[in-house]
Amino acid sequence: MDTREFELRIGQTIIDGYRADTGRAEVFELLGRQWDLLDEVWPPTYSPGGELHADLIPFAAMGAFLEMGSGAGVMSVLAALGGCRRVLALDLNPAAVANTLANARRHGVAERVEARLSDLYAAVRPGERFDGIYWNPPFFDAPAERLDGSLWHETMFDPGFAKLRRFLVDGAALLTPTGHLYLWFGEAMGKPALIEDLAAGAGLAVRELHRTTMDEIPAALATALPADVTSGERHAQWHLHLLQLGRAA
Repeated sequence: MDTREFELRIGQTIIDGYRADTGRAEVFELLGRQWDLLDEVWPPTYSPGGELHADLIPFAAMGAFLEMGSGAGVMSVLAALGGCRRVLALDLNPAAVANTLANARRHGVAERVEARLSDLYAAVRPGERFDGIYWNPPFFDAPAERLDGSLWHETMFDPGFAKLRRFLVDGAALLTPTGHLYLWFGEAMGKPALIEDLAAGAGLAVRELHRTTMDEIPAALATALPADVTSGERHAQWHLHLLQLGRAA
């Protein structure tokens, strides 16, 4: 089995595990706060990411912040609570748009958080610019011809990392002169230079704000994967990063 077929298998197993989980709570706790969770929105508690290190993003200095793929809206709400004056949340899932707005209301920042239905930057309006743009993108490559176009495949897979490349290239054009892109990305299966290569192609320099290295498959994934995957050595090490990307000098 080649690497892309292997990643397809992992991602599909995770999706199937989500669909089989009928006991998801309508309210979850993260970072000492309560959050609403609507059905058909990916639960951040399954695999918390960049929101755990949101204190490293300088929200208070930002006039405008964009969260790509907002899901439940945790990072968007944290940006508003952190002092950002205007937050735009984008997601291709209508339930995620509603969920983001619900959590903005729950935490008293609804006047500063706007959410739009969008495929990547499609809903950004002419002239809008941002001091920060954040995304927790799909980590898994997969053969495009094996995907079914469903919301879950769009969320989990990025064939050839074409969406990530668009996020970087198009996002760079939406930044203010001192703005940055922020990316939470997990690397496994021998792709340690992926982000650096894509960033260089977009004219961006990469700074690592946080790094977690795991010698075992993260527990949130291990419970969803087949035994022959978790017992093998292909995933002996995982690298999880919060990255800051700005225009190269």
